[in-house]
Amino acid sequence: MRAQKLVLCGLVVGAVLLEGPSQPALAQQAPPVTRADLAGYLGWLTVHTGDTEPYDSDDWHNSLFGAIGGGWYWTDHLKTELDFGAGTKATDFRARPLPVDGFPAYEFAQRTFSRRVLGVSQQYQFYRNAWFHPHVAAGADIVWERTSTYTQPVIVYDDPMRGGHVLRPERREGPRTEVRIVPFAATGFKAYLAQRAFFRSDLRFAFRDGLEDVLLRFGFGVDF
Repeated sequence: MRAQKLVLCGLVVGAVLLEGPSQPALAQQAPPVTRADLAGYLGWLTVHTGDTEPYDSDDWHNSLFGAIGGGWYWTDHLKTELDFGAGTKATDFRARPLPVDGFPAYEFAQRTFSRRVLGVSQQYQFYRNAWFHPHVAAGADIVWERTSTYTQPVIVYDDPMRGGHVLRPERREGPRTEVRIVPFAATGFKAYLAQRAFFRSDLRFAFRDGLEDVLLRFGFGVDF
């Protein structure tokens, strides 16, 4: 009986010794199913042009937007993305009153602008090794906005005998480029069409003194 107890104790000790080294290996996280991906997008960009003194304007303007981007998976859930995109030209119209000696007059300006955007974000992707992956993300865009402005001549009709006369001649400004950094938040999904090919969509909200732009994108890509 004493020998049996010694044998049993030896088996228990041996099992513990064998189990000990295996625990760290079991605790180690498996490598990501996908290490990187690349995708191309088309989308719709809506930009808030905001109030621009001295003109009275507070409008939203739309343009088509194309982009290409790639991501690196640190885990199956954490991913860093870098993308570059550009929008088509958009135009807004602004006006301000310029009364002259009680006679009404207005100054009208037409502003044309386009955007190029370089964005970097950190994404959290839900699920592992599934065909459908929703995600949330936060990041920042480096925005290059190129603008040019044409201001129409201001004509005042203050003398019925003389007719109208030019109070201010037409003016052209730009093009000029403004660079700024704008944070954004996003949500979207990645749905696989094949083992490595996927469809991708996301919705971004960028903020700078309030909501500045909204970008909806659709695209296709591949995993590596």
